[in-house]
Amino acid sequence: MKKIAALFIYCIPFLLNAQEGFTVTMHIKGLGDHTVKVSYQRNGRYGVDTLVKQGTDLVVWKGKTEDPQLVRVEVMDTTLYLRVGKAIMPSPALGFLLANTEIEINADAKEIFTGTITSKHPDVLLYNGIRVKDLPGAIETWTLQKEQNRKRNANDTIGNFEIAQRLTVLKKMNQAMRIQFLNENPASFTNLLVLQSLFLILPVSESEAKFNQLKDEQKNSTTGKALILKIESNKRTAVGKPVIPFSQIGADGKLVDISALKGKVILIDFWGSWCVPCRMSHPALKKLYDKYKSKGFEIIGIANELANSTRDKAKQDIAWRKAIKEDGLKWLQVMYDPAIMDLVKEFDINGYPTKFLVDQNGKFVMRILGNSDKLHADLEEKLALLLPD
Repeated sequence: MKKIAALFIYCIPFLLNAQEGFTVTMHIKGLGDHTVKVSYQRNGRYGVDTLVKQGTDLVVWKGKTEDPQLVRVEVMDTTLYLRVGKAIMPSPALGFLLANTEIEINADAKEIFTGTITSKHPDVLLYNGIRVKDLPGAIETWTLQKEQNRKRNANDTIGNFEIAQRLTVLKKMNQAMRIQFLNENPASFTNLLVLQSLFLILPVSESEAKFNQLKDEQKNSTTGKALILKIESNKRTAVGKPVIPFSQIGADGKLVDISALKGKVILIDFWGSWCVPCRMSHPALKKLYDKYKSKGFEIIGIANELANSTRDKAKQDIAWRKAIKEDGLKWLQVMYDPAIMDLVKEFDINGYPTKFLVDQNGKFVMRILGNSDKLHADLEEKLALLLPD
């Protein structure tokens, strides 16, 4: 009996470990019948959970994560979305650090991103400090985006330049704050997650340098191993590297083979029918295409309809073709299909739109993330150099 009792006591820690996980209790005022979407990258994979309330404005999310991870919580209320032309922009999400602990969220459904987060976990609190510090900027950004959207829909361009300039300043302030955090908190696991979130902002050489400064525990975690793989993968699309070859049947039923286009200047545009900045970039792209096509310029659009939808392939195809027709896109188009070739992984796409400019020799000469007048001006300047009159 003593041996059995001792064995039972010895097993208790293992039983407790097996039950460890996270519980996120959300009190979302005014949620009504709307569901809650939770987006995360957990245990090395991207995922989305759809949650429904369990009581009056109460939503509970439970599970287990191998490493702490950054999570986004959104209320699926389409009345809060901004409609820009044929595309939509969801209202801001609440971001927090997920760890195997208890986390409590109190928020208003109409502005969930302003909610409060309570926990006893040090990394959860540390990351929440970044969010709270940035909250005034996030509120101003959303206010400006709503005003910008109202002006666009009313064809009122007066003041839009100033709004765009201020949005750029706010974005750079957020990036600078996170970079400062990296420099001031090298020992925390949160540091690794912030570095992961800045991956597209920092030059790959700087990301690699900051990664090498991390502790071995951080480097050897699942998140750390995934990040160094992304850093190495990103080097494949660095300026001067040869373009990654691919071929796939396009929207017109003909084969799109990038190798057959060697000798032309090619813009590879990763976009989606659901992506507001992607579709906002199309009018400027159409002007560039009309101007430079006769000089040897081609565009290949790669639409990722999986990124924002679990719809079956037939419905993805319908949304994709509808967007092509609505936006009047005349260049080559393929729809992302990882079963054919995982182009998102091969080109290390982490945000939309992402564009790559390839010169006549088949070498990467430019990578563009996002959409703005400045980015389009930079692209046109490069095209003018590659395809002079």
